[in-house]
Amino acid sequence: MPDLYQTRAPRASDIPFLAAIAEETLFPGEMIAGMIAPTLNGEGDDIWRVVTRGTDVVGFAFAQPEAMTEATWNVRAIAVVPDLHGAGAGTVLIKAMEDALSAARLIVIDTTQSPEQGRARRFYAARGYTHVATIPAFFGPDEDKVTFTKLRG
Repeated sequence: MPDLYQTRAPRASDIPFLAAIAEETLFPGEMIAGMIAPTLNGEGDDIWRVVTRGTDVVGFAFAQPEAMTEATWNVRAIAVVPDLHGAGAGTVLIKAMEDALSAARLIVIDTTQSPEQGRARRFYAARGYTHVATIPAFFGPDEDKVTFTKLRG
């Protein structure tokens, strides 16, 4: 039986789907084209992964190296269409990102304390990420930064 989800590098034709997913889950979708352009042009160090189900793009993740660190990467976004939350697409996606970051010594993922991000915080913890810090009012007056990490070999 074939795997339900597949991961791959992004394509320019994915941009409208990634924008719609971003808009529905994380941030304004119009930001996607500019964020992903360097990767699509073979420039920069960002790593992107797309998760598909059949021919449908159902999620994405991207990571960037942290400046002035030794092999530390920050997963800046991981998003899956809401209809598939809890259906395994996010697990496949985070595994693909971890595989792509095989040389990373430390992986960092930031989220917020908001109730809407409670599922994300549980997701990271269940996949071996440790809650290491909460910075009050980081993103805004009422939005704390909640940081998870995974130290690797």
